[in-house]
Amino acid sequence: MVIRSNAKHFTHDAIVACFDPYMYAFDGSYQNVTQVYLLVLFKNHWTLYVYDLHNKRIQLLDSRLGRKKSCMSGIQQKLAKVVLLLVADKKEMVVVDLNMYCFVMPDIPCQPNDNDCGVFIMKFMDNWSNGGLSKSIDVAKIKKYRLKLLGRLLLSSHNAHRHRFMAV
Repeated sequence: MVIRSNAKHFTHDAIVACFDPYMYAFDGSYQNVTQVYLLVLFKNHWTLYVYDLHNKRIQLLDSRLGRKKSCMSGIQQKLAKVVLLLVADKKEMVVVDLNMYCFVMPDIPCQPNDNDCGVFIMKFMDNWSNGGLSKSIDVAKIKKYRLKLLGRLLLSSHNAHRHRFMAV
């Protein structure tokens, strides 16, 4: 929807109606949310956008080699408007102006191949704090990270089929 629509279709009501059912539900208050993580799969490549609401930054974490940008593309701007509108709706505040935010691509480890972007994004989410990685990511240990993530996903209490793995 974001890619194919014109800006005139980005009304508050249309965005909330379309995306609200997919918002992560949690028991806490949205008033305390200071960061929003948005995973984007585009052309078979995962990236992570971190919307830092406190410091007014949109950080793009892209593990692909040579992916440095200094400004957002039109699609990225549309996406940012949608996210900020949804955040404002959930936090019950005035809609935030995108121009108040700066766009940053922090220095992060690069994936050594074309198929580890998902593992890198999950590691970024695990270790991202205050605009940087709280722990380093050892590119040589990607296989180990992949197996550890597999175990966490299979054994998670949120996995509806967990009982199948626990019985083995």
